[in-house]
Amino acid sequence: MAKIDLESAYAEHAREVYHFLLRLCGNANLAEDLLQDTFLKAMEASESFDYRCKLTSWLCQIAKNTYYDHLRKTKRHPLSELPEDVADTQKDVMERLEDAESAREIRLAVHRLSEPYKEVFLLRVYAQLPYKEIGMMFGKSEVWGRVTFMRSKDMVMRMLEDGSCNDRKES
Repeated sequence: MAKIDLESAYAEHAREVYHFLLRLCGNANLAEDLLQDTFLKAMEASESFDYRCKLTSWLCQIAKNTYYDHLRKTKRHPLSELPEDVADTQKDVMERLEDAESAREIRLAVHRLSEPYKEVFLLRVYAQLPYKEIGMMFGKSEVWGRVTFMRSKDMVMRMLEDGSCNDRKES
């Protein structure tokens, strides 16, 4: 397999991977650090890229694993890293609080999902990957990616509606 030109890959995909990480962790500084770690890991594993999926998908997979490694090392829960407030935002305080609370509840519900629902939800919503690529990442079809995402979305919606996002992991 040919080696990936990571300099051009960084120039082309860093912004998208950064936004994926920012949505995962909710912290701009941490997302930037994780982005650098992601591309370092990608450089070390560049020969393992098999070209069956998009480079962005592969990088987001590495980014997600890098984020989870960070959480394990620091023994932190994803919700301890809520988004930072932006000082020059145009939203009023009440609207920001509502958005932060909604984001926190959604993140909590998603992290309560079992695999593969959790990962499929993250890849579709945060990385905005097409169903076909999600299916390919799992060795499945596009239809599987679509159905699994819809099921995960339904699980998250049920947890939000009944307030069970704080209770236990969804099966």
